[in-house]
Amino acid sequence: GTLVHARLDPTADSPDWTLTWSNAGHPPPLIRAHDGHVTQLVEHDMLFHRALGPCDRTEHRRRLPPGSTLLLYTDGLVERRGHDMYATVAQLVDLLARLGDRPLDELLHRISNRLTDPSPEDDVVLLAVRTPVIAQR
Repeated sequence: GTLVHARLDPTADSPDWTLTWSNAGHPPPLIRAHDGHVTQLVEHDMLFHRALGPCDRTEHRRRLPPGSTLLLYTDGLVERRGHDMYATVAQLVDLLARLGDRPLDELLHRISNRLTDPSPEDDVVLLAVRTPVIAQR
């Protein structure tokens, strides 16, 4: 099995947030900066399986400035029989870069409409979180 475990915490004395995550072989979470640049969080550990036994998990940390968008998704969005998963992830990165400043519900709807197979063989779940932008006084 695969899994991403992620947590967002406010950063002390800063408008930034801190993302802490561990990835057990799941497709990479994506971060879109306020300027549109998208980063794949490719760091990961082994998958979960009873035959593999217990293993240590690595936690990674990254600061997210105000206006950053974190996108988590299941493999059903990007894996299809006979298709290159990495090409589909690249399409997802492009969509997030171009559409990532839209309201989150619209962003998720557009990604789902563009990338979800009409008859998916696996579950398709998307979760997007945007760090708040504090208005200047």
